[in-house]
Amino acid sequence: MRVKPTLRMVVVGTLACFAVVFSDASYAFAYISRGWSPPSTAGYFANTQYGMMIQGGADFQVVQSSEPDLAGMSNEDLFRYGADGITIVGGTDSLGGIWHFDRVSHNGIPIDSNNGYLEVNDDTSTIDQWIAALNGDQSYVTSQLWHTTWGDRAGDQFNTVSISQIVEESGAEFAPNADDYNYTVYATQPPQAAVGVVGSTQTVQQGQNVEFYNHAYIEGYHSNYHFEYVEVTNSSGQNVTNQAFSENSLQGRAPYNGEAIYAPNGAAMVEVNGGGPTSEPPSYVETVDGGSSQPNIINTSNLAPGNYTITLYVKDWFNRSANADTATFTVTPGSNNPPPLTGGNPPTPPPPPPGGGGGGGGTSCPLLTVPPEPANQVLSYNWAPDGSGGELLTWTDTNWVLELVTDSDGCVMYEWVDQPKTYSHDYPLNVSNLQITGLFYDPGRPGDLWSPSNPLASQANNDGYSDGSTVAGNPSLPTYGNSGGFPVIYTRVGGGFSFRLMWTGSPHDMPASADVTYNLVNPDGETRSWTKAFELLPQTILNQGDVPVWDPFGNGYPPPATEYGWAYTSIPKYASPGTPSSYSELTAWNLTGDSSGAAHIKADVTFTTGTGSTVTWNYPDLAQMLGYPTWYYIHEIPEPNAQYEQTQPNYSRNFTYSFPQIQQNGQLLPAYITPAP
Repeated sequence: MRVKPTLRMVVVGTLACFAVVFSDASYAFAYISRGWSPPSTAGYFANTQYGMMIQGGADFQVVQSSEPDLAGMSNEDLFRYGADGITIVGGTDSLGGIWHFDRVSHNGIPIDSNNGYLEVNDDTSTIDQWIAALNGDQSYVTSQLWHTTWGDRAGDQFNTVSISQIVEESGAEFAPNADDYNYTVYATQPPQAAVGVVGSTQTVQQGQNVEFYNHAYIEGYHSNYHFEYVEVTNSSGQNVTNQAFSENSLQGRAPYNGEAIYAPNGAAMVEVNGGGPTSEPPSYVETVDGGSSQPNIINTSNLAPGNYTITLYVKDWFNRSANADTATFTVTPGSNNPPPLTGGNPPTPPPPPPGGGGGGGGTSCPLLTVPPEPANQVLSYNWAPDGSGGELLTWTDTNWVLELVTDSDGCVMYEWVDQPKTYSHDYPLNVSNLQITGLFYDPGRPGDLWSPSNPLASQANNDGYSDGSTVAGNPSLPTYGNSGGFPVIYTRVGGGFSFRLMWTGSPHDMPASADVTYNLVNPDGETRSWTKAFELLPQTILNQGDVPVWDPFGNGYPPPATEYGWAYTSIPKYASPGTPSSYSELTAWNLTGDSSGAAHIKADVTFTTGTGSTVTWNYPDLAQMLGYPTWYYIHEIPEPNAQYEQTQPNYSRNFTYSFPQIQQNGQLLPAYITPAP
């Protein structure tokens, strides 16, 4: 299945001001000083503990948006904006303004993770300048764009479009920002086309086939496919394609996925395997009907003698056109000899030779007939490691070609000859689809926790507070969160949570085991690690088998398989184990959601397949400690940024214990609590 990626949000690291000069004429720098300015006050980029972030300026809300990420923002999500810039490599200066919007808070809680939406003014002139700078197709890009209306506290509104989407739909790509400077974008060039007749002569007798090759050169990013259309015209310019060539016979064509791109004559172009690079800087990738070396065939049986022209039209995924290329051939009057035949479409057999015989060689030869085409099948297949942890499936399909042969008696006959084709398909390993499947806060008080034996668990929390994360009256924070958040969830020290992930890979090499390593990190850097089994869930396996099926276009490979795994962990009370003679360092927590004063949990999950291949999923900020732990009243309240090392003689309690005891690891044994005097 073809998936067209969408660049929803540009994730930013540190940003700098714009004192950059490029001497190479192929570099163009678009900067904000020549651009349009929204109302209200712009912020500025300042260096914080989280990197360069927008500080100051007016607060904005999303009034409405067709951009998927922004459409979900509520009035509780506040943004600020500042000037930003883009360096274009391989394009021209757009002269357009760029604005960088950061989401700075939700429900009054600051958002510390760097995030950014790159926007430009929603007017035709600005948009067209950017599309031209990136070598995009104006009509195609503008038809795809997301539009956003922003509003400030004074009620002023203004409209923008996503420059990130303009970049993507123009076939361009953001480059890695290794120097943490303003963004660099690689612009790409429109495709190129080449067509030619195979062989040393371009003249054939009527009824003979003309073989031709058609090459496409694609440079656009994101596109695993492109579009082609072949047109055949006679010397008068009349279109005779339907009499000579079928677009369905294009080698390497892709299954149609609903993309509608049209040739100059209005005909729907054919979607073909073969697309652009992912290298940086980009370069052209040559495709021959998606990589097939088998020429295309023009049948001249229905073409009158004369001169003909083959025209090849090529477009990339972004509707950018190549200059059409042409090749010519000539048809001369045919003979009585039957033409050779390929592709399973037998011609009408010619009349028998003079003398009343059959297929040549005298009257003893049988009549010339076309036998039925043999059944197609997969001849063989093989699974092998692809060298990158995944598996490569290689298989060979039958490819019957009808040929004329002469037997030992001199009789001519049709015979199907198998010219097998070999294909391959790679199955990389991947782990995705993070889901927080269960969460509870207090030891001994689990809610309706998800597990394989409780798959219909409610996501409602039974805690006394509105969401179990903050003291009553404070703004609520997400209990179950979302996989794109930092952190994903908030949870209590002494509580716990479970989560699950989906493995995707070869149906021939399923997971055999998985484990997860948790790292709890206090603000002072103190780290505590532990490992648990990441339980595989066989009941979630989706595997349609590992045997390919015959397909005329090489798409007979089985789909990848998937399987879920899950794990639960409790939240340790101590970030370091301590000693028998001193208290250990407590796991830090707070009630505000401020990441500088609370411990975080990161997780590394590794799946291992039956052949020993591994794939690891890393999440640096899965959970953050928030809320009152159940043991709050037996410790003095920790300060958010304090070193939580406390010696026993100086320790004080709000409650007293009956015979308190300390274990070897420094943790208190459970004891009955009595009110302090």
